[in-house]
Amino acid sequence: MSDSLFDFAAVWAGRMWRHPSERLDPAKDRAFWQEYAERYDERAGDTAAIAQTLAIIGGLLHPDDTLLDVGAGTGRFTLPLGARVRHVTALDQSSAMLHVLRRKAYARGITNITLLEADWQDAVVEPHDVVLAAWSLYRLVDLRATLEKMVTVTRRALVIVSGVGSSPPHRSLIEAICGKWTESLDPNHLLIAGTLWQMGLLADVRVVSETREIVGSTPYVVAQLLAPDASPDALDALEEGLLPLLQRCENGWRYAYSQMVGIVVWFSGSTLSVSV
Repeated sequence: MSDSLFDFAAVWAGRMWRHPSERLDPAKDRAFWQEYAERYDERAGDTAAIAQTLAIIGGLLHPDDTLLDVGAGTGRFTLPLGARVRHVTALDQSSAMLHVLRRKAYARGITNITLLEADWQDAVVEPHDVVLAAWSLYRLVDLRATLEKMVTVTRRALVIVSGVGSSPPHRSLIEAICGKWTESLDPNHLLIAGTLWQMGLLADVRVVSETREIVGSTPYVVAQLLAPDASPDALDALEEGLLPLLQRCENGWRYAYSQMVGIVVWFSGSTLSVSV
């Protein structure tokens, strides 16, 4: 690669080190999910909130495919996409998240899923027709090595779902009350596509708008779902600040906002004609 080129992977790594999180440590990240897995599933379990993203990914799948879901969590993508393929390997480094996924799959009578508890960097997996990483690269500093491994186990299509820079209406409240905004403000989808480009791989980039919906029995519960690490005093203040953004609903209180989502798709064989 020429020294004059913008180094996308270096920018990715620099962003992480400039805004360090304790969750870059695998053990601390596992401890976080051990505590938060059930509440995360309450917040993220609604597939209506990812309808457009699911439609794009689903359109890439064939009934006889094998799908590898890297960072499967509680099955937000694994479960609906599992109905479209022959088999899914759901990989996650959190036993608590996989426990929720296993329970949900059993309740729905889904039997074509294999659960694999492992860090992606250390995981040993066979090639799959389609490899998916949805919102799961948040603590992987070496983006190029991460993508190289994903490409190695991709037979047909690699799909990566990420943010394009998140600034929803509650951001100012979180910053003012909790002191920081932990979600990325960077165009991560472009850093991912750019890193693939500098690996000589040409990816397709799509951006869709999804509606996120947080529902809680009380405004305080909504605040907890939005800021799981906040102190009780901070949650009290956040609850009060959120009230103008909330609507009453059948199940309590609802907070809805739009979020732009980046979808990077690389098809095996899509390479650049000129080396970069």
